[in-house]
Amino acid sequence: MSKPKKIRKRKSFMFTSRHYSMMSIISFAMGVASLGGMIASILVAFSKKGAPPVHIGGVGLFAMIGNIVGFIAAVRSLNERDIFKWVSYAGIGLNIAGLLLWTALVLFGG
Repeated sequence: MSKPKKIRKRKSFMFTSRHYSMMSIISFAMGVASLGGMIASILVAFSKKGAPPVHIGGVGLFAMIGNIVGFIAAVRSLNERDIFKWVSYAGIGLNIAGLLLWTALVLFGG
């Protein structure tokens, strides 16, 4: 009795239309901009020896608003079909981290 022949599977390719969601890209950019604003405002505060100009508070306010908008955009982008979800999750993480860091800076920083 001879060995049975192996049944080979045909190689098949599945093409998808996955793309990067515009909302998730906006969310990611808002998180990066907020963290960049935080680094810049901390550097300004250190260079002024702990007495930064008053308009630095506006940077914090707009960064916190941007974090909230970025978080909402990331959550809304998760409902879209055929997108790369890692950008949305990265946007959620960056925006939550930025919001928590700005809140800690406002509460404990001065």
